[in-house]
Amino acid sequence: MKDLNIVIPVKNPGDAKERLSEVLTSEQRIVLAISLFQRVLAFFQEWNSAYHILVVTDSDRIEELANKMNATVLKEEKATGETDAIERAIIWSMNHGFNAQLVIPGDMAELNSTEMEILLKHPRSDPSVILCPATGDDGTNAVLSTPPNAIPFRFGLDSFPDYQERAQENKVRCQILRLQSFILDLDTPADLKVFLKEYSGHPIHTLLTKWKIHEKL
Repeated sequence: MKDLNIVIPVKNPGDAKERLSEVLTSEQRIVLAISLFQRVLAFFQEWNSAYHILVVTDSDRIEELANKMNATVLKEEKATGETDAIERAIIWSMNHGFNAQLVIPGDMAELNSTEMEILLKHPRSDPSVILCPATGDDGTNAVLSTPPNAIPFRFGLDSFPDYQERAQENKVRCQILRLQSFILDLDTPADLKVFLKEYSGHPIHTLLTKWKIHEKL
């Protein structure tokens, strides 16, 4: 579907999940980051393979996995942060004729097809932005912008209120969707605690249980 480009920014796994260093070893953080990315990419392939997927990364490992799963890769020579990665994706999206862009982190705990449909079918004007907030740190786990450059991007802590301010400053319609499957990513020990409580039977839950993470939380 040429209308929408789905962008997944992914850190080099060796640099990912630093806020989990108190409960996970460096090797475990790498495995977790890769496992989450594979699940996010597999979700989109299984849910609706008609949408174009663009993975932005500086990692050879992530590039290899994305290519195997038929995603396009925008390779960064050097990582300069998630916000810069999305700015490059915006340029790519517009140069390739996409009139909207959805940014989804590559470490979502569990995406839901029904809620993804709600997000993508939600009425939106041009220009506009739809935000799905994260939990705990006022971050943002989905940004659907029409056109791709509707507002300046900024990911990370406190990005959610910042997006609202930027939309207002740029006179861009801003809508908020609080969707359950977009709330939780696995960035902090508190996130892991919630995940272990609510997602029994999930493959990542099995992995964390194998590592006996519950004993460290």
